[in-house]
Amino acid sequence: MPAIENVTRRGAVYWWRRRVRFAGRSAQPIIVASTVSLLTKEQNVARYRASSMTVHSEVMRVSLYEKIEREGLTAEQVAQVFQQEMVRYRTALSYQTAAISADGEGRVPERQAEMLSIYAALNGDFATNGFSDYLGMDYVGAFDTRFGHLDDTARRNLYAMLGRSGNLPANLASEAADLLKLLGIAQSPERIEIARRLMCEARCVAAATFDDPTMRATGDLATLFSTLLPQAGVPAGAVAGVVPSVVSPSASSLGVESTPAVKVTLTDEESTFARMLPTEAVEEYMRLKPKARGRSEELATSVVRTGKKSKAKVWGESQRRQFQAAPFYFGKSNGGKPLAATRQEDLNNFYDHLNRLPSTHHKSNRHDAMKLEDICAEAAETVDRLANAGEVCTFTIGLDVGTINRHFANLKKLCLWMAAKTPMASLDFSDFILEEDDRDERDERDPYTIQQGQELFALPIWTGGHGVEITDRLKPKAAGQVWHDAAYWVMPIVWYSGMRREEACKLLVDDIDEEDGIPYFNIRKTSAGSVKNATSIRKVPICEELRRLGFLDYVSAMRAEGETYLFPEIMPGRVGRSLGDVFFKNIWLNIKPHLTLVKPGQAVHSGRHMVSTELKMLQTFEEFRSDLLGQKSGGINASRYAGATRLEVLLGIVDQIPKVTKLLAAPSRINLLPKAMRGARPVRESVGRRQR
Repeated sequence: MPAIENVTRRGAVYWWRRRVRFAGRSAQPIIVASTVSLLTKEQNVARYRASSMTVHSEVMRVSLYEKIEREGLTAEQVAQVFQQEMVRYRTALSYQTAAISADGEGRVPERQAEMLSIYAALNGDFATNGFSDYLGMDYVGAFDTRFGHLDDTARRNLYAMLGRSGNLPANLASEAADLLKLLGIAQSPERIEIARRLMCEARCVAAATFDDPTMRATGDLATLFSTLLPQAGVPAGAVAGVVPSVVSPSASSLGVESTPAVKVTLTDEESTFARMLPTEAVEEYMRLKPKARGRSEELATSVVRTGKKSKAKVWGESQRRQFQAAPFYFGKSNGGKPLAATRQEDLNNFYDHLNRLPSTHHKSNRHDAMKLEDICAEAAETVDRLANAGEVCTFTIGLDVGTINRHFANLKKLCLWMAAKTPMASLDFSDFILEEDDRDERDERDPYTIQQGQELFALPIWTGGHGVEITDRLKPKAAGQVWHDAAYWVMPIVWYSGMRREEACKLLVDDIDEEDGIPYFNIRKTSAGSVKNATSIRKVPICEELRRLGFLDYVSAMRAEGETYLFPEIMPGRVGRSLGDVFFKNIWLNIKPHLTLVKPGQAVHSGRHMVSTELKMLQTFEEFRSDLLGQKSGGINASRYAGATRLEVLLGIVDQIPKVTKLLAAPSRINLLPKAMRGARPVRESVGRRQR
């Protein structure tokens, strides 16, 4: 079905989200972002509720817009406030710099420069972040990061100055009211707040440009203001204590001709960082950060020999790849700008792109050269085309909240690092790193029901289909052929063992063993892949129902054929993909459209949730469930002093899992796939892992 306007998904739940920009007559636009859970996983219900939310938000928008227009400042009043405060503050700075020159304490240029940088940083922070959290716990806790562009001495002096300044935001509000009165502008709480921010913007620019020779040589105040007065607030670059590029207003608004923008010279090192694209910046970050670089092969071997206590905590391959992904995608969203040139609007656009990307993005090499906007547009066209044709769409629109949070958290870390290397705008990530759904974690993914399991295993894959290809095997045929492979076995294994998808898919023939007469799955790290964590390594008994369906006979047949992998047909054709991913794409996505009872968000992993839920209903001990599922159980007695549950006990447990395949006939013979199909599918020739 077509995507729903103003709606995204977090996991399986639909959320309504709208960002409304109010320009009004104030100096800076106001953006109101609202995010509300629609409390449904059904697209039709979400569509109805979202349309209602949009109507109500439009009523609110009109009301707020009228309030802004009625109680804001006109463009002429904004110019008056900004110009008047520039004159006053530059005069005050002149007195302070003169006092430093005359006090006889030496280091005059350094002390003057430090004073100006402190004033520019403080006022720029007020202009950008407001006043509500001033000297609060978050403000003090993030002080070094907030003013990271100042050196240690300047930050200490700034902190000491704030301690002596009393209630600075209240003082500024009083000064703003006095300034409005001086200019003959009627006062209101809204106008005082706008004037207070304008004063901070003017002070930030005045301090940042005070010692610029070009500015000092400018005698004509009108020309000076035509250079410094922005049309919609001070550029965020001023927050860092410098003005990389100040936008001039239109000549008609001031009655003078505009002059060229003022540039501030950066050091060679700052210029190098300022030119870096997001992908270049992340490579430099990882080169300079030992923790992010990971561990070399030689060091890794040494760590293994010396024991785990000497093991340094560094990023693994997966963490490095995820950290590189965020700037890679961001670089395809921001129009090719350097990372240091990032503005808040770039983050807004990136967030919108992530909410419009298809779940299949960058699975194809074709996407590498495409901008995110082009990928989003292509996906939207595909959804509409399939909907009009009455066909099923096998991908979803919009990344889930966890993925979006990870991308923005990694991008935030990179931007904070970059801001310490070169002047960069202050960015607010709080609106993009979203809170997860506030439901109980146990409800995040619905477990399968018994009825859903019965529907699944009644498909022709298990009863007989037309041919050997997966699409043909899903077409029912009387007395049709049943083939025994990953499509047949993976879902029953998950259902009757609670394994994770990858654990079931990466099984080797040698992972099926026997102990004291009990056959079991040996879940461990092998050449086929690793495990999630240390507690995932375990032995899981093979239940009676799997044995009845001929699973052990299948293992014997594969061993006789000389196979290493239990399911070689889902071996990935290139490095970087897992067997579970291949199963999901090539098999599960073909199965799911044939299931009428499966809910959005349910997939292979829901079988694992079903096992845990059913065993809990049977009052199975938590330690037994944890040992079966490869999870860490609570308490030191369970995790350290108690050994693993014996296989004979676990066998009695797995045999209690509801048998939804009991209507399937036991096979008279095992039908393996043809030899030519028992291997990785051909893929396009690759030049290696894509560089991000």
